[in-house]
Amino acid sequence: MGRSLPSWDVPFAAESLPKEHLPLLMAVGTGMTDRIRFLEYFEEHAAEHHEGTYLLGLAHLQCGMPFGALLILSRLADERPEHVPVRVDLATALVHAGRPETARKVLEQTTETLTRRGGNLSARWLREVGERVAWIDRTMELRALEREFLVLRAAAWSEIPSEGAPSETLLLQAQTLCALGELDEDPAPLWEAAGIVVEVLAAAPGRISALEMLVRIARSGLPMSAQRGALDSLRQLAPGSPALKAARASTLEERALRRREGESEWYVIQGDIEHGDDETRQRAVERIQRRAMCGDYRSPFLAAWISFTSHADHADRSETLRGLSEEVTQETDMAPDDLLVIAESLARCGLRTEALDHARRCAHQTDDQDAATRAEAFMEALDGTTR
Repeated sequence: MGRSLPSWDVPFAAESLPKEHLPLLMAVGTGMTDRIRFLEYFEEHAAEHHEGTYLLGLAHLQCGMPFGALLILSRLADERPEHVPVRVDLATALVHAGRPETARKVLEQTTETLTRRGGNLSARWLREVGERVAWIDRTMELRALEREFLVLRAAAWSEIPSEGAPSETLLLQAQTLCALGELDEDPAPLWEAAGIVVEVLAAAPGRISALEMLVRIARSGLPMSAQRGALDSLRQLAPGSPALKAARASTLEERALRRREGESEWYVIQGDIEHGDDETRQRAVERIQRRAMCGDYRSPFLAAWISFTSHADHADRSETLRGLSEEVTQETDMAPDDLLVIAESLARCGLRTEALDHARRCAHQTDDQDAATRAEAFMEALDGTTR
């Protein structure tokens, strides 16, 4: 199941923007223009004035990049706290980024601004903002009820002994756990669901419905190696499966945009860790772990999670790090600086061979001369020779 998203107008108040830019801003949402060139166009205007920065934030929202929009619009909202359309569009970005509680706080502050200001326009905006607050409240309430239902259902399924249970029963249990894991963005139920589906496939290797469910679970929260294995099996047995179409290879444009959005999400999560309360920081760490395992651009998240793991004190730390190192090896889109962070983290834990492998990759597969030089120096210090 996907996250419930509102059909709110973007921008909130088109009348507050320069008219000459609106046709292009609206065109991208219908796929009528190249999104990369579209963003570059608004990046050029962003340096000129506040409206240009505002348009750039809206452009990210129109391109399906809420974390990029969040970074831009939050800075602009801090600079112009009384600018109602900016704050309302920031709330939209927050909702699309999975942060409805924060979005609600932004809208509450906007309501206070509009109440103080008064006037016919404020009255209309106040009504529309109120509708958005009501949508968030309703959605959060429904989400809580759905979670309660899934927890109770998962508990009921767990009472049924797996040994001798029909495969249909086991797949229903896995489906419930998968939905719970997706709702909470929690990998633990997803791993449990994957174990159940693997059990079904051990008894019936060619069962298409089980393979399709494993693909869904893998894409939601399993390591990339598990995703590839599930996809390969499904391609062999059911090349026309809808699950394969949903996991189709991205275009170059999509990969470039997802990388940019992944970098923006990383900056947002860094802010949560540096400035958030204990609960916010804990959620941020859990998000890093999940994004290190799956997602469209894993580079900074893999580096961060390997760094966290290298500082942890548990018996299977080295084995865990070796598994993560293998994930890095299979990831084709790694940033040079992230590879060097990974090499340093692995070396700190005595995994010299793996550390050298990633440092060598950083040195030899990048056009970033600074990163390459630092990687060579790291290898010299670790191995006594430049390779």
